[in-house]
Amino acid sequence: MKFIPLTIRESKIWRSLRSRKNQIIMKYRFWMSLRFNVTPVLIYQMGKVGSSSLYFSLRNYVPLVIHCHTLGEDHWDWRVSQLYKMVFLEKKQLPMKIISLTREPISRNLSAFFEYFERHTGVPYEQSNFSLEYLMEIFINKESPAWPIQFLHNFEYLFGIDIYGTPFPSSGIATYKNGKIELLVMRSEISDEKKIEAVEKFLEITNFKLNNTNIGAQKEYAQTYKLFKEKIKLPLDYINKMCDSQYFNHFYSKETVESVRKKWMDRIT
Repeated sequence: MKFIPLTIRESKIWRSLRSRKNQIIMKYRFWMSLRFNVTPVLIYQMGKVGSSSLYFSLRNYVPLVIHCHTLGEDHWDWRVSQLYKMVFLEKKQLPMKIISLTREPISRNLSAFFEYFERHTGVPYEQSNFSLEYLMEIFINKESPAWPIQFLHNFEYLFGIDIYGTPFPSSGIATYKNGKIELLVMRSEISDEKKIEAVEKFLEITNFKLNNTNIGAQKEYAQTYKLFKEKIKLPLDYINKMCDSQYFNHFYSKETVESVRKKWMDRIT
């Protein structure tokens, strides 16, 4: 049989049909999972705390895992959108297991600045030619410190779980429950071994392996990012806002908070 190559137009149509078929299959599996009482696992947290590593690792161990940094009806991921509609708009009592991580807020913001480089600077990193001084100026003038210190409040009005209502354990791991919703919170700084143990217990799985992905030190901007962290001097009010925040003082020890404060204060004194 003679092979007849597809034209460019035919090739595009074929790819489009294949994409639609895959979407139909994915949606069917999503709805069938919920119909047969598969508990969805939601990785819900601010960016740059290790959420991608957890999400991609868990896909091999649980039938339905969803990853997002925001929740809403108009979310770009249709699974997040559907989950939001079912739980918050249709008020369905859906069992759900949620995992969220924390991270020392200043380090998190520095990392997020490079992860969302184009959003802050207007151009992709590979097309940029900014000086280190200019990047530091953009960070100080445009980067909002609010996201990490406000994010965990979302759990109270979304899921009825007041994380700040009880002291956070020194182990860096805590679980919470409200009805059919269960939540696991971990400090990203704890060892992978402790994370694996906590996830296995929370999700009732075994032989879980955590593969780290989306690491800034391994990306094309790694060298610039390293110099950026070494050279930047943060304003005093920025340092104090982060170190005096309820978030930082709730999830981290006083010694950790003051160590971070001293590190950044020493650069401006």
